[in-house]
Amino acid sequence: MSEARNSFLTLLLITAVTLLVAGCGSDSSTTVQGSGSITELPAMITVPAGSAKIGFDTYTGLPPYPGELPAGNNYVPGPAGPIHTITLTDDFQMGKYQVTNAQFCAMLNYALNKGYLTGEYAGNVSVKNREGDSQNLYMLDANYEGKPAEIAFSDNRFIVKPGMEKRPAVYVTWYGAAFYCNILSEWMGLTQLYNLQDWSCTFNGVKRFYGYPGYRLPTEAEWEYAARFDADNMSAKRRPLAWESDYATAIQEYLNDPLLSTYMNYRSGLGTMDVGSYELGKSYLGFYDMGGNTSDWVQDYYAPYTYFKDYTSAAKRINPVNDTSGVYRQRRGGSWLVYANNFPWTTYHTNTNWPYTYYCDLGFRIVRVLR
Repeated sequence: MSEARNSFLTLLLITAVTLLVAGCGSDSSTTVQGSGSITELPAMITVPAGSAKIGFDTYTGLPPYPGELPAGNNYVPGPAGPIHTITLTDDFQMGKYQVTNAQFCAMLNYALNKGYLTGEYAGNVSVKNREGDSQNLYMLDANYEGKPAEIAFSDNRFIVKPGMEKRPAVYVTWYGAAFYCNILSEWMGLTQLYNLQDWSCTFNGVKRFYGYPGYRLPTEAEWEYAARFDADNMSAKRRPLAWESDYATAIQEYLNDPLLSTYMNYRSGLGTMDVGSYELGKSYLGFYDMGGNTSDWVQDYYAPYTYFKDYTSAAKRINPVNDTSGVYRQRRGGSWLVYANNFPWTTYHTNTNWPYTYYCDLGFRIVRVLR
């Protein structure tokens, strides 16, 4: 009798616990959220290893970029020289397009499902990483130049506003771009290359820029190398524009159409467009939107090329990256929005922002280290 009673009490306890758990599960605060998979992955293009000249010097007699020619033009570029040779020792892959809203949203839902996120996302304010040095990754409440954020939180998941799925993800901080790379590496079973404790690519004193297959942001050298890649990759006059190898032709294109509207979404005032909208604007290797649409976050801290104090030494210019000192992170390419320090045209100019910056014309593309 006592044994039967104990069995009954045990069954009653199990039933009560089951009902309690089921009751908790019905509460939206504990419901499994997001998604257990990442279904939207960026298309990649392989960039062959090699050596190339990067940078630009005005002493060549050519203008730093076509926009300086017309009288009254106000866009004056910063130093982009000296021209120097860099060597990238391994093939790598880079995003054919900028990361889209759909792709970034898929990452957020996966990270949410795994418990990696915190912040005020339920109130559509901000998304932060939970582990390590917590930073804003994406700003859901951003709205600059009349362009509100295109990703929102609704019904326990992140969603893309209708019609914006193929637009480049903007309002992403540098931290958000790096976090995206880490999560994509995890999903693909590769090495996470960012240490979220300090957002470096160094773990236990070992740098993970090369030799560790995984995703990260392109270095400044990789971005320019890929954007300016040409049949004659060692020419000092390599591709001033992603689609054009001849400077005189590039200048004439500008004179014929100052908006270069055949090649890129620049100065349109309309905001971003779907990635890959400009077939004539793709690079020699097939990259889209390397001028116009959005500018791209890259890996490096800001520094002029002379930061590499021995830039005249080939040994110091092998897989170059400035990852040790700086305040600003680099950005490359142009955007749809024109303002004083945004140079939306050439492949060799660089811009900067604090890594926590987010804006309506600032996105990113990624690199995959192959080995």
